[in-house]
Amino acid sequence: MKWTYLPPTSFQTAKWAKGTTTELLKFPPESDFLKRDFIFRISTATVEAEESTFSDFSGLTRILMVLEGSITLIHEGRYQKHLNPYDQDTFDGSWSTRSIGKVRDFNVMFNSQDRASLSSRSLVSNQSQDIDITEKRIVLFVHTGKFLVGEQLLETGSVLYIEACEWTSIQLTCIESGTILCSQVEVF
Repeated sequence: MKWTYLPPTSFQTAKWAKGTTTELLKFPPESDFLKRDFIFRISTATVEAEESTFSDFSGLTRILMVLEGSITLIHEGRYQKHLNPYDQDTFDGSWSTRSIGKVRDFNVMFNSQDRASLSSRSLVSNQSQDIDITEKRIVLFVHTGKFLVGEQLLETGSVLYIEACEWTSIQLTCIESGTILCSQVEVF
Protein backbone atom coordinates (compact mmCIF):
# COMPACT_ATOMS: atom_id res chain seq x y z
CA MET A 1 0.00 0.00 0.00
CA LYS A 2 1.40 3.40 -0.96
CA TRP A 3 0.25 6.83 0.30
CA THR A 4 0.94 10.09 -1.50
CA TYR A 5 -0.01 13.38 0.17
CA LEU A 6 -0.39 16.37 -2.15
CA PRO A 7 -0.70 19.78 -0.42
CA PRO A 8 -2.81 22.52 -2.05
CA THR A 9 0.37 24.31 -3.21
CA SER A 10 1.35 21.36 -5.44
CA PHE A 11 -1.40 21.96 -8.04
CA GLN A 12 -1.35 24.24 -11.06
CA THR A 13 -4.43 25.96 -12.45
CA ALA A 14 -4.84 26.51 -16.18
CA LYS A 15 -7.31 28.59 -18.17
CA TRP A 16 -9.82 27.06 -20.57
CA ALA A 17 -12.37 28.85 -22.76
CA LYS A 18 -15.05 29.23 -20.08
CA GLY A 19 -13.08 29.14 -16.80
CA THR A 20 -10.19 27.34 -15.11
CA THR A 21 -9.14 23.76 -14.41
CA THR A 22 -6.84 22.35 -11.75
CA GLU A 23 -5.50 18.84 -12.26
CA LEU A 24 -5.26 17.04 -8.92
CA LEU A 25 -4.15 13.61 -10.07
CA LYS A 26 -3.84 11.47 -13.18
CA PHE A 27 -2.78 7.92 -13.84
CA PRO A 28 -0.34 7.03 -15.12
CA PRO A 29 1.51 10.12 -13.83
CA GLU A 30 3.46 10.59 -17.09
CA SER A 31 0.29 10.64 -19.22
CA ASP A 32 -0.64 13.78 -21.11
CA PHE A 33 -4.06 15.39 -20.71
CA LEU A 34 -3.97 16.88 -24.22
CA LYS A 35 -3.17 13.48 -25.74
CA ARG A 36 -5.88 11.93 -23.54
CA ASP A 37 -3.68 8.91 -22.90
CA PHE A 38 -4.54 8.75 -19.17
CA ILE A 39 -6.48 5.91 -17.55
CA PHE A 40 -8.09 8.24 -15.03
CA ARG A 41 -7.88 11.94 -14.20
CA ILE A 42 -9.24 13.87 -11.23
CA SER A 43 -9.58 17.64 -11.29
CA THR A 44 -11.53 20.66 -10.15
CA ALA A 45 -12.80 23.29 -12.55
CA THR A 46 -14.70 26.54 -12.64
CA VAL A 47 -17.35 27.35 -15.20
CA GLU A 48 -17.45 31.15 -15.40
CA ALA A 49 -19.87 31.53 -18.33
CA GLU A 50 -23.62 31.17 -17.91
CA GLU A 51 -23.70 28.63 -20.76
CA SER A 52 -20.96 26.19 -21.73
CA THR A 53 -20.44 23.25 -24.09
CA PHE A 54 -18.48 20.28 -22.76
CA SER A 55 -15.46 18.93 -24.65
CA ASP A 56 -15.71 15.52 -26.30
CA PHE A 57 -14.05 12.84 -24.19
CA SER A 58 -15.02 9.76 -26.21
CA GLY A 59 -13.87 6.53 -24.59
CA LEU A 60 -14.13 8.03 -21.10
CA THR A 61 -16.84 8.07 -18.45
CA ARG A 62 -17.24 11.27 -16.44
CA ILE A 63 -18.46 11.91 -12.92
CA LEU A 64 -19.12 15.58 -12.19
CA MET A 65 -19.95 16.82 -8.68
CA VAL A 66 -20.80 20.45 -7.94
CA LEU A 67 -18.72 22.03 -5.16
CA GLU A 68 -20.08 25.59 -5.29
CA GLY A 69 -22.99 27.13 -7.21
CA SER A 70 -25.54 25.18 -9.24
CA ILE A 71 -25.68 23.90 -12.80
CA THR A 72 -28.06 22.21 -15.18
CA LEU A 73 -26.44 19.58 -17.39
CA ILE A 74 -28.19 19.02 -20.70
CA HIS A 75 -27.23 15.77 -22.40
CA GLU A 76 -28.68 16.32 -25.89
CA GLY A 77 -31.32 13.71 -26.78
CA ARG A 78 -30.93 11.93 -23.44
CA TYR A 79 -31.84 13.84 -20.27
CA GLN A 80 -31.06 16.94 -18.26
CA LYS A 81 -30.19 17.14 -14.60
CA HIS A 82 -29.95 20.06 -12.17
CA LEU A 83 -27.09 19.83 -9.67
CA ASN A 84 -26.63 21.73 -6.41
CA PRO A 85 -23.57 21.45 -4.13
CA TYR A 86 -22.48 17.81 -3.67
CA ASP A 87 -24.99 16.53 -6.25
CA GLN A 88 -23.39 14.53 -9.05
CA ASP A 89 -24.01 13.09 -12.49
CA THR A 90 -22.24 10.24 -14.26
CA PHE A 91 -22.25 10.29 -18.06
CA ASP A 92 -20.47 9.15 -21.19
CA GLY A 93 -17.70 11.53 -22.29
CA SER A 94 -18.81 11.22 -25.92
CA TRP A 95 -22.27 12.64 -25.24
CA SER A 96 -23.10 16.07 -26.59
CA THR A 97 -23.40 17.94 -23.28
CA ARG A 98 -23.89 21.57 -22.43
CA SER A 99 -24.49 23.34 -19.16
CA ILE A 100 -26.30 26.34 -17.77
CA GLY A 101 -24.96 27.91 -14.58
CA LYS A 102 -21.72 29.08 -13.03
CA VAL A 103 -20.01 26.60 -10.71
CA ARG A 104 -16.88 25.17 -9.23
CA ASP A 105 -16.95 21.41 -9.73
CA PHE A 106 -15.02 18.20 -9.10
CA ASN A 107 -14.41 15.82 -11.99
CA VAL A 108 -13.45 12.18 -12.25
CA MET A 109 -12.74 10.91 -15.78
CA PHE A 110 -11.84 7.28 -16.38
CA ASN A 111 -11.60 4.74 -19.20
CA SER A 112 -14.98 3.23 -19.96
CA GLN A 113 -13.75 -0.32 -19.21
CA ASP A 114 -12.67 0.72 -15.70
CA ARG A 115 -14.88 1.76 -12.80
CA ALA A 116 -15.01 4.66 -10.35
CA SER A 117 -17.26 6.13 -7.70
CA LEU A 118 -17.49 9.46 -5.93
CA SER A 119 -19.00 10.40 -2.58
CA SER A 120 -18.89 13.36 -0.20
CA ARG A 121 -18.88 13.44 3.60
CA SER A 122 -19.67 16.53 5.65
CA LEU A 123 -18.50 16.28 9.25
CA VAL A 124 -18.30 18.59 12.25
CA SER A 125 -15.27 19.04 14.51
CA ASN A 126 -14.38 15.95 16.59
CA GLN A 127 -16.71 13.72 14.54
CA SER A 128 -15.33 10.47 13.11
CA GLN A 129 -16.76 8.42 10.28
CA ASP A 130 -15.71 5.34 8.33
CA ILE A 131 -15.65 5.15 4.54
CA ASP A 132 -16.17 1.62 3.20
CA ILE A 133 -13.48 0.71 0.67
CA THR A 134 -14.40 -1.35 -2.39
CA GLU A 135 -11.57 -0.48 -4.82
CA LYS A 136 -7.75 -0.47 -4.74
CA ARG A 137 -7.14 3.23 -5.57
CA ILE A 138 -8.55 5.85 -3.21
CA VAL A 139 -8.40 9.63 -3.72
CA LEU A 140 -9.46 11.89 -0.85
CA PHE A 141 -9.93 15.62 -1.60
CA VAL A 142 -10.67 18.13 1.15
CA HIS A 143 -13.11 20.74 -0.15
CA THR A 144 -13.39 22.53 3.21
CA GLY A 145 -12.13 21.93 6.74
CA LYS A 146 -9.37 19.71 8.14
CA PHE A 147 -9.34 15.94 8.60
CA LEU A 148 -7.08 13.21 9.93
CA VAL A 149 -6.57 9.86 8.22
CA GLY A 150 -4.34 7.90 10.55
CA GLU A 151 -1.54 10.36 11.39
CA GLN A 152 -1.92 12.30 8.10
CA LEU A 153 -3.48 15.77 8.44
CA LEU A 154 -5.49 16.78 5.36
CA GLU A 155 -6.22 20.50 4.97
CA THR A 156 -8.54 22.37 2.61
CA GLY A 157 -7.50 21.80 -1.01
CA SER A 158 -5.20 18.85 -0.30
CA VAL A 159 -5.32 15.32 -1.74
CA LEU A 160 -4.41 11.95 -0.27
CA TYR A 161 -3.88 9.24 -2.88
CA ILE A 162 -3.75 5.63 -1.67
CA GLU A 163 -2.61 2.98 -4.15
CA ALA A 164 -3.06 -0.78 -3.68
CA CYS A 165 -5.31 -0.12 -0.68
CA GLU A 166 -5.56 -3.19 1.56
CA TRP A 167 -8.17 -1.82 3.95
CA THR A 168 -11.91 -2.47 3.94
CA SER A 169 -12.57 0.97 5.45
CA ILE A 170 -10.84 4.27 6.19
CA GLN A 171 -11.61 6.23 9.34
CA LEU A 172 -11.86 10.00 8.96
CA THR A 173 -11.56 12.23 12.00
CA CYS A 174 -12.73 15.79 11.51
CA ILE A 175 -10.44 18.41 13.08
CA GLU A 176 -12.21 21.46 11.63
CA SER A 177 -15.79 21.18 10.28
CA GLY A 178 -15.94 20.65 6.55
CA THR A 179 -16.51 18.34 3.59
CA ILE A 180 -14.22 15.71 2.12
CA LEU A 181 -14.71 13.87 -1.18
CA CYS A 182 -13.72 10.25 -1.75
CA SER A 183 -13.21 8.80 -5.22
CA GLN A 184 -12.53 5.08 -5.54
CA VAL A 185 -11.09 3.84 -8.83
CA GLU A 186 -10.54 0.32 -10.14
CA VAL A 187 -8.29 -0.07 -13.17
CA PHE A 188 -8.71 -3.31 -15.12
